[in-house]
Amino acid sequence: MGKRGPKPRTIIEFPEAKSTVWADTPVFHEVLALRIERHGDTAWHLHKAIVGPKDRIDRKTIVRWVAGTKVPRSVSSLEILGRVEKRYGLPVGYFASKLPHTGRAADGRLKLGDMTSAQRRRFAWHLPADFDRRSLKERREILDWVQRVIISGATDYRRYQRLAMRQRYAIRFVDLDHIQPYVPAELEEEREGEDNLDDVEIELAAANRRAPRALAEEVAHLIQFKTATLTEIGYQRNGVWNERTALQKVDHLGLLFGSLAASPDGPVAGLGVPPSKMTMAMLVFPAVWDWYVRWRERRRGFYTIWEVNMIQLALALSRADTGWLRQRPDLASRLKPIAGLLSSEDIDAAKADWNATCDAFYHHGMVRARELQRVAKVHRDPFESSLIGA
Repeated sequence: MGKRGPKPRTIIEFPEAKSTVWADTPVFHEVLALRIERHGDTAWHLHKAIVGPKDRIDRKTIVRWVAGTKVPRSVSSLEILGRVEKRYGLPVGYFASKLPHTGRAADGRLKLGDMTSAQRRRFAWHLPADFDRRSLKERREILDWVQRVIISGATDYRRYQRLAMRQRYAIRFVDLDHIQPYVPAELEEEREGEDNLDDVEIELAAANRRAPRALAEEVAHLIQFKTATLTEIGYQRNGVWNERTALQKVDHLGLLFGSLAASPDGPVAGLGVPPSKMTMAMLVFPAVWDWYVRWRERRRGFYTIWEVNMIQLALALSRADTGWLRQRPDLASRLKPIAGLLSSEDIDAAKADWNATCDAFYHHGMVRARELQRVAKVHRDPFESSLIGA
């Protein structure tokens, strides 16, 4: 008598998408779930398709990634993500760009010699992803370069980081300070100082200005919308944020509005927007985002995937049907003209047809995100690439 039960699914190396509809989100676990569903996979079938007998990754790990209760942090986990990208025909680094900033390098480097744990973490932050697969000679050259140029040296980026610590411009949403980020157990280690932080995290650490009340109330409603167990009556949404993601988004909005508020004549060289004119409704105007990403490029000297993530956040908020901003046309009444950014005509058009304004931004944002992905730099010290021999 033959074995009963359903016949095992055939593993197709590169399954075609089941839908021509492309949806994106800046949240890692949400976008992973979207890609799995789009290609007709399940977390368990995906594990079976991409994980070999020598890989030490449990199938429940992918389930936890999709659920948002765990994030990939080890070198081996990031390699698995690369296989998922290849399986679904996604660009290299697509999933890594969605991972939340943690201020830490990938764990799991095995070929760093007789280093202490602290030294390993500090060096690993500056190593190429394929470090362990390189020859002994190349690994020695890379480690020597990191020690000489980054650890002991004083690069332009290090000088910029020190300057960023003194330039306090980000605003804080103090009424949301009760949000505590979820930190997976494998990340609950102390940081090794500012050398392991990127410029965004350093600027967040220096935040000390309070958000205006009206803006804080808008952001509070956004957080409620994205974190509530049940969707608020009258609204639609696609996915939820856990507390870690919510805290990250609040912090990043604080940087954006802080830069807009900063004096154009000071060291931050912001735009000088009065706090009374700040509203989340500003985020559906292409001019606002073009100013912001270009300001970050001027300040830092280059674009990174962080700017892509911010625009993707705005895209999610303005998406048809489920975007929070799309469902808040009332916010248009709070818009006020801002010289060089928003005209009275722009505001009148938004009040007359909020959906058309969101549609126009969505198209613009999709184009900008692709352009930025093409030129964004990923390595930790962008003035001195650590990819020796790459």
